[in-house]
Amino acid sequence: MKYITRIFLLTTVVSCLFGLTLTLILPLMANAGPEDYHFPRKMGTTKDGYPLPLTGKPITKTPVITKTKGASIKKYPEYYIPGKETLADDEMRITACGSWGPAPLRIGQGASCLLVQLGNGDSFIFDIGGGTVGNLFALGVHPAELDKVFITHFHLDHVGGIFPLFDAMGWGRNTPLHVWGSSGYTPELGITAFAQNIMEAAEWHIQNKQSILPRGGMTIVPHEVDISKFSLVQPRQLVYNENGVKIYAFPVIHALAGSMGYRLEWKGLTFVYTADSQPSTFEAEQGKGADVFIHEIFPSAEEFAHYNHMPIQSAEGVMEEHTTPAELGRVYSIAKPRLGVGMHFTLDDNLIDPLFQRWSTTYNDPVLLMQDLTTINVTSDYIVVRQTRPDLLAWPAKPPKLPEGLDMSTGEPSKAQRPSWLTETRLPQEQ
Repeated sequence: MKYITRIFLLTTVVSCLFGLTLTLILPLMANAGPEDYHFPRKMGTTKDGYPLPLTGKPITKTPVITKTKGASIKKYPEYYIPGKETLADDEMRITACGSWGPAPLRIGQGASCLLVQLGNGDSFIFDIGGGTVGNLFALGVHPAELDKVFITHFHLDHVGGIFPLFDAMGWGRNTPLHVWGSSGYTPELGITAFAQNIMEAAEWHIQNKQSILPRGGMTIVPHEVDISKFSLVQPRQLVYNENGVKIYAFPVIHALAGSMGYRLEWKGLTFVYTADSQPSTFEAEQGKGADVFIHEIFPSAEEFAHYNHMPIQSAEGVMEEHTTPAELGRVYSIAKPRLGVGMHFTLDDNLIDPLFQRWSTTYNDPVLLMQDLTTINVTSDYIVVRQTRPDLLAWPAKPPKLPEGLDMSTGEPSKAQRPSWLTETRLPQEQ
């Protein structure tokens, strides 16, 4: 009997302690913000000294790059916390919202997506792969300002996340979503058909929302880059020119006709993104003089086959369309960026050292391997690389002022209403 009594007392004490713990912890959890965020893994490095993924450190040995020795560098916090830092008038910030590519998505690594923010208040999205929009929203930018998307090509790991961004319409973005991309070899392979298909697939959703929310955001506006105009004489086209920002598109060697890279120029700073491509002197020339040049980088065919459980023949076929570390080093040796960035890589502890070893056979200037929420601050004097500490339950940021004359009216209810006999079975609403 005495043992039963002891067990009962012990159980009671444990229950009380557990209840007290919840009483203390739950309010803290409810008020938790990015300052309380703990990275999924404790800090650690590879044998060669590179930070491991998901430990809160960017995967590089050169997180700070100065143009001149002894240059004055703005003091940044250890981590980027969205909403806590204001960009200088001449400063650029680049954040990877997704850093992976053609394989099943993982919780720790979304598909390709980059957010570029400028000191003039402009924000641009380059590619929007699956699993990336949550990171976009967590970066403290209101959905209404995430309305300019530049697509490199139409592989699903570069466009598959567009539905959640389009769904920001109504309560978030009351103006159209603008999307730039290739005209395609034929119209059905171009950005106009892509935008129309997205809207058609969302028609049920749109009809339901049109009598509830403003209609301004319920459309996608495509901006076609006519790929027939590219040539050695005209290697790139100016596709965006507003507010002092110029964005050029240029073709790259990848899959079907229409794959492109982009070059953004603003206030003497240059960002270049080629996404997937077979390495070429042409793309290297388009990336010349960039402050940050982001390019895909791939493991070996054997490594890719092993981690994705595919036949080696299939992996070798995939590799024919992509770039190895040594090949990327050759591209950067021509382009000579201030920071060369590899992206679209299978993050794994055992693959990092071999990657950098192969990369260093052809290139020895500053390089970075992108992981999700790596943030790069760029000025004419320095580049600083950090990891973002996100608020996983972040509410949307304060919306920008709506344009004057914006039609905030709602449309007519859809004719596709549910049958009345079903609606009549609804339980009475609580008063």
